[in-house]
Amino acid sequence: MLPLHEAAMKLAGMGLNRSQHKTRDLVALLLGHGARAWRAGQPPAALHLHVKSPAGRHPVRLRLR
Repeated sequence: MLPLHEAAMKLAGMGLNRSQHKTRDLVALLLGHGARAWRAGQPPAALHLHVKSPAGRHPVRLRLR
């Protein structure tokens, strides 16, 4: 579902079944937090992209953190 449509549906349903929305929001928050914590705990990754140049050197180094 598109983010704008999802936000519009949340706003439209504010008064109806609010307890369901609170539960769903809490579950989404906990799942997102758990995934974020897992990613933060992963070791840093380095990616080296080797590109040949006319001088024979490697002009590009790409590092992702």
